[in-house]
Amino acid sequence: MQDITTIEKTVEKFIELNDLLDKQRKLAIALSGGADSVCLLLLLTKLGYQCDAIHCNFHLRGKESMRDEAFVTDLCQRMGIRLFKRDFQTGIFASKMGISIEIAAREQRYTYFREVLDETGDQAIATAHHRDDNVETLMLNLVRGTGIRGMRGIPPKNGRVVRPFLCISRSDILFYLERHGQDFVEDSSNREDVFSRNKIRLDVVPVLNSINLSASANIAQSMDNMREVCKIYEDAMQKAIAECSTKEQDVVKVNINAMLHQVSPRSVLHEIIYPLGFNHAQEISIFASLREVGKIFTTPKQRLLIDRTEIIIEPMRLKADEMERTIDISGDEGEFEVRDLGLIKYRIVYIEDVKINTDRHHAYLDYDKLTLPLKLRTVKNGDSFAPFGLKGDLKLVSDFLTERKLNRFQKEHQKVLVSGDDIAWIVGERISEHYKVDEEETTKVLELSVE
Repeated sequence: MQDITTIEKTVEKFIELNDLLDKQRKLAIALSGGADSVCLLLLLTKLGYQCDAIHCNFHLRGKESMRDEAFVTDLCQRMGIRLFKRDFQTGIFASKMGISIEIAAREQRYTYFREVLDETGDQAIATAHHRDDNVETLMLNLVRGTGIRGMRGIPPKNGRVVRPFLCISRSDILFYLERHGQDFVEDSSNREDVFSRNKIRLDVVPVLNSINLSASANIAQSMDNMREVCKIYEDAMQKAIAECSTKEQDVVKVNINAMLHQVSPRSVLHEIIYPLGFNHAQEISIFASLREVGKIFTTPKQRLLIDRTEIIIEPMRLKADEMERTIDISGDEGEFEVRDLGLIKYRIVYIEDVKINTDRHHAYLDYDKLTLPLKLRTVKNGDSFAPFGLKGDLKLVSDFLTERKLNRFQKEHQKVLVSGDDIAWIVGERISEHYKVDEEETTKVLELSVE
């Protein structure tokens, strides 16, 4: 593509096809001073775009870093470009956050980009990622292991970040600068065969291009095709996920049978659990364990249960969430909030004013038999109570809940209302025979309802 006009038209058409920029609004250029970003600034201004420039000095290359800043400052002055620049202590930041220098620089850079865009109102920040960068990204993703999205390479647009140069090569950029007599600075680390990307750039891509001169262009075209395929995939996944899963507050439930009837059950499972932090190895194990009722998989923040007919995923709980709390029954009526259940309302009434509702969300206890204050806590191993209707015989709460077909998570979260040392109510399930209302003996009733 060694022709100035062709290069400019190619970029202009790419911007239009991907709806990257509006010529009526200003944009910002991420300007390092290297060939790619200098060419981006030059070419976009030639196409009639009004540009600002943003420069980040990470102070990672000593005198070179200061040289780059001086070059960028001079270039913007000569071109009449408004320049925003900031110094970063990237090494200190990386050490403090426990991350690599590369990741630290990226975080600092994009945080600053957002700040500048918010300040100026510019429509977007344009970075100079080009076709060769995209090929390198694909190679890195393949080497590390990737799904369908990783095979798309670098997207032309991501939020307020746009990449108008993904349609042209590094050689096109150097040719364009040479023909315009425009100089630039070079990062010496780009010539070092140290980092993974540099190894691919310096060692792998040249071999591919020696096999086929159009290798990079063909790979880039394949990534374009994959981006289009991915649109179909994501649309299908959204529909499949909606058909077989639900989310209530922070709990996700997946109907196993509905998932298994999808075209690609593994893909559907992946799309549901990967964003929640489950890795590839866990994904394989979970899919192989769909009939192992009660099996649990965890991440630092989530846990997943294989139940009889569904997969249940919920956030890890803090111990404070399960602590015992005192329920203040003061006055004739009131209410209190219970996690996983909602609002519990209570009132104290004389027996002649009670209208019994027999569903499990209501409880009626003989008020005078209760030992106040009442306690509310999560069920414990070994807890037993005398279920209403069994004439006072004790039963393990765990056995009762199993008979009620509660899943393992529900059993662990089940709340009980305690009078003294006795369980008076398995909340939302059943009261104890010991505290039942007797029309002949009961005077006052504590009426409770789960809203």
